[in-house]
Amino acid sequence: MRLAILLALLLAQPAPAETDSKTGLALGPGFEVVRLHCTVCHSARLVTQNRANRAGWRAMIRWMQDTQGLWPLGDQEDIVLDYLVTHYGARPAGRRRPLAPALMPPETE
Repeated sequence: MRLAILLALLLAQPAPAETDSKTGLALGPGFEVVRLHCTVCHSARLVTQNRANRAGWRAMIRWMQDTQGLWPLGDQEDIVLDYLVTHYGARPAGRRRPLAPALMPPETE
């Protein structure tokens, strides 16, 4: 039974995107724009190790523009954000729900 549940969970996961052999970035629409803008200043690893929703990625872009010298992305900003959210979007928290009070050990003094 446990094996069946584990197998079902694994099969429910989306297939990993094909990645670029040089950068490790996921291949897909917007890849070249992201590669050109992002890897000029930092490793692609900085992208791949982060996860955020659209607002979070936009905030990181603004921070880089305000403090790190990132140029305005203009019309390409939406392309960059679409790519980042698609391939490196926020993930649900990995923590389990809290135990029900009835399942907690008794309090001791």
